[in-house]
Amino acid sequence: MVMAFMANTPRVSRKGVLAIVAAFGILLSVFSMTAPTARATEAKGAGRTADVGAMAWSPGVRPLYTAKESALRHLTTDERNRIINNCQTEFLCVAAGEGNGLHTVFKLYYCSERTLSNFLGYGAIVNNQSGVAPVGLAGQDKKYTYYDVDIRGMRVYWDPIWYLDPC
Repeated sequence: MVMAFMANTPRVSRKGVLAIVAAFGILLSVFSMTAPTARATEAKGAGRTADVGAMAWSPGVRPLYTAKESALRHLTTDERNRIINNCQTEFLCVAAGEGNGLHTVFKLYYCSERTLSNFLGYGAIVNNQSGVAPVGLAGQDKKYTYYDVDIRGMRVYWDPIWYLDPC
Protein backbone atom coordinates (compact mmCIF):
# COMPACT_ATOMS: atom_id res chain seq x y z
CA MET A 1 0.00 0.00 0.00
CA VAL A 2 2.84 2.34 0.64
CA MET A 3 4.11 1.61 -2.84
CA ALA A 4 0.77 2.45 -4.39
CA PHE A 5 0.57 5.76 -2.54
CA MET A 6 4.03 6.78 -3.70
CA ALA A 7 3.32 5.74 -7.24
CA ASN A 8 0.30 8.08 -7.44
CA THR A 9 2.13 11.09 -5.97
CA PRO A 10 2.60 13.79 -8.63
CA ARG A 11 6.21 14.47 -9.46
CA VAL A 12 7.80 17.42 -11.17
CA SER A 13 9.95 16.24 -14.01
CA ARG A 14 13.26 17.75 -14.95
CA LYS A 15 11.60 19.23 -18.01
CA GLY A 16 9.05 20.96 -15.76
CA VAL A 17 11.78 22.44 -13.57
CA LEU A 18 13.65 23.66 -16.64
CA ALA A 19 10.46 25.23 -17.99
CA ILE A 20 9.91 27.10 -14.70
CA VAL A 21 13.52 28.33 -14.63
CA ALA A 22 13.28 29.43 -18.28
CA ALA A 23 10.02 31.31 -17.62
CA PHE A 24 11.59 33.07 -14.64
CA GLY A 25 14.62 34.03 -16.76
CA ILE A 26 12.39 35.47 -19.49
CA LEU A 27 10.43 37.43 -16.89
CA LEU A 28 13.64 38.96 -15.50
CA SER A 29 14.90 39.89 -18.95
CA VAL A 30 11.60 41.62 -19.77
CA PHE A 31 11.85 43.69 -16.57
CA SER A 32 15.46 44.64 -17.33
CA MET A 33 14.48 45.76 -20.85
CA THR A 34 11.72 48.04 -19.55
CA ALA A 35 13.90 49.80 -16.94
CA PRO A 36 15.53 52.29 -19.38
CA THR A 37 12.09 53.34 -20.65
CA ALA A 38 10.97 54.00 -17.10
CA ARG A 39 14.03 56.18 -16.46
CA ALA A 40 13.32 58.25 -19.56
CA THR A 41 9.89 59.19 -18.18
CA GLU A 42 11.04 60.06 -14.65
CA ALA A 43 10.66 63.56 -13.27
CA LYS A 44 13.44 66.09 -13.73
CA GLY A 45 16.52 65.29 -11.74
CA ALA A 46 15.80 61.57 -11.52
CA GLY A 47 17.89 60.89 -14.61
CA ARG A 48 20.94 62.84 -15.72
CA THR A 49 22.16 64.00 -19.09
CA ALA A 50 24.35 60.91 -19.53
CA ASP A 51 21.26 58.66 -19.26
CA VAL A 52 19.63 60.24 -22.28
CA GLY A 53 22.22 59.34 -24.88
CA ALA A 54 21.28 60.44 -28.40
CA MET A 55 17.61 61.07 -27.57
CA ALA A 56 16.21 64.59 -27.81
CA TRP A 57 13.95 66.13 -25.19
CA SER A 58 11.67 69.13 -24.92
CA PRO A 59 12.38 71.60 -22.09
CA GLY A 60 9.30 72.91 -20.30
CA VAL A 61 8.33 75.76 -17.96
CA ARG A 62 5.15 75.55 -15.86
CA PRO A 63 3.22 77.74 -15.70
CA LEU A 64 3.89 79.58 -18.94
CA TYR A 65 1.48 82.49 -19.32
CA THR A 66 1.03 82.37 -23.07
CA ALA A 67 -0.91 85.64 -23.27
CA LYS A 68 2.37 87.50 -22.73
CA GLU A 69 5.09 84.81 -22.52
CA SER A 70 6.38 82.40 -25.13
CA ALA A 71 8.52 79.37 -25.84
CA LEU A 72 10.54 79.37 -29.06
CA ARG A 73 11.54 75.79 -29.87
CA HIS A 74 13.89 73.94 -32.23
CA LEU A 75 16.30 76.87 -32.64
CA THR A 76 19.79 76.58 -34.05
CA THR A 77 22.63 77.92 -31.91
CA ASP A 78 22.79 81.10 -34.03
CA GLU A 79 19.03 81.65 -33.69
CA ARG A 80 19.20 81.05 -29.94
CA ASN A 81 22.09 83.49 -29.58
CA ARG A 82 20.29 86.16 -31.62
CA ILE A 83 17.10 85.84 -29.54
CA ILE A 84 18.76 85.67 -26.14
CA ASN A 85 21.23 88.49 -26.91
CA ASN A 86 18.30 90.70 -27.95
CA CYS A 87 16.04 89.81 -25.04
CA GLN A 88 13.00 92.07 -25.14
CA THR A 89 12.73 94.87 -22.54
CA GLU A 90 10.83 93.80 -19.38
CA PHE A 91 11.53 90.09 -20.03
CA LEU A 92 13.75 87.34 -18.67
CA CYS A 93 15.03 85.10 -21.47
CA VAL A 94 15.95 81.54 -20.54
CA ALA A 95 17.71 79.13 -22.93
CA ALA A 96 17.89 75.35 -22.59
CA GLY A 97 19.16 72.65 -24.93
CA GLU A 98 16.98 69.96 -26.50
CA GLY A 99 19.65 67.24 -26.56
CA ASN A 100 19.95 67.17 -30.35
CA GLY A 101 21.94 70.36 -30.98
CA LEU A 102 18.81 72.54 -31.03
CA HIS A 103 17.57 74.89 -28.31
CA THR A 104 14.45 76.32 -26.68
CA VAL A 105 14.23 79.93 -25.47
CA PHE A 106 11.54 80.97 -23.00
CA LYS A 107 10.57 84.65 -22.76
CA LEU A 108 9.20 85.14 -19.23
CA TYR A 109 7.42 88.27 -18.05
CA TYR A 110 5.52 87.51 -14.84
CA CYS A 111 7.08 87.15 -11.39
CA SER A 112 5.94 83.76 -10.14
CA GLU A 113 7.71 80.53 -9.32
CA ARG A 114 8.16 78.24 -12.32
CA THR A 115 8.72 74.51 -12.38
CA LEU A 116 11.31 73.39 -14.94
CA SER A 117 11.26 70.08 -16.78
CA ASN A 118 13.91 68.59 -19.07
CA PHE A 119 16.36 71.41 -18.38
CA LEU A 120 19.54 69.37 -18.78
CA GLY A 121 23.14 70.34 -19.37
CA TYR A 122 24.18 73.95 -19.90
CA GLY A 123 22.02 76.91 -20.88
CA ALA A 124 21.78 80.64 -20.27
CA ILE A 125 19.71 83.39 -18.69
CA VAL A 126 19.54 87.01 -19.89
CA ASN A 127 17.67 89.49 -17.71
CA ASN A 128 16.21 92.60 -19.34
CA GLN A 129 13.62 93.33 -16.63
CA SER A 130 13.18 96.78 -15.11
CA GLY A 131 15.62 97.44 -12.32
CA VAL A 132 17.37 94.15 -13.09
CA ALA A 133 15.44 92.05 -10.58
CA PRO A 134 17.49 89.17 -9.13
CA VAL A 135 16.72 85.75 -10.63
CA GLY A 136 16.16 82.85 -8.24
CA LEU A 137 17.21 79.27 -9.01
CA ALA A 138 16.39 76.33 -6.73
CA GLY A 139 16.92 72.61 -6.57
CA GLN A 140 14.41 69.95 -5.58
CA ASP A 141 14.54 71.24 -1.97
CA LYS A 142 13.22 74.66 -3.14
CA LYS A 143 16.08 76.50 -1.43
CA TYR A 144 16.58 79.49 -3.70
CA THR A 145 19.84 81.19 -4.57
CA TYR A 146 19.35 84.60 -6.17
CA TYR A 147 21.62 85.97 -8.87
CA ASP A 148 22.03 89.51 -10.16
CA VAL A 149 21.81 88.65 -13.84
CA ASP A 150 21.75 91.52 -16.31
CA ILE A 151 21.56 91.97 -20.06
CA ARG A 152 25.03 90.41 -20.42
CA GLY A 153 23.54 87.13 -19.23
CA MET A 154 24.74 84.19 -17.21
CA ARG A 155 25.63 80.62 -18.12
CA VAL A 156 23.68 78.03 -16.09
CA TYR A 157 24.20 74.32 -15.45
CA TRP A 158 20.56 73.15 -15.39
CA ASP A 159 20.86 69.58 -14.07
CA PRO A 160 20.44 70.44 -10.36
CA ILE A 161 17.86 73.21 -11.03
CA TRP A 162 14.15 72.36 -10.64
CA TYR A 163 12.62 75.80 -10.02
CA LEU A 164 13.07 79.35 -11.28
CA ASP A 165 11.80 82.64 -9.83
CA PRO A 166 12.05 85.29 -12.58
CA CYS A 167 12.08 88.29 -10.22
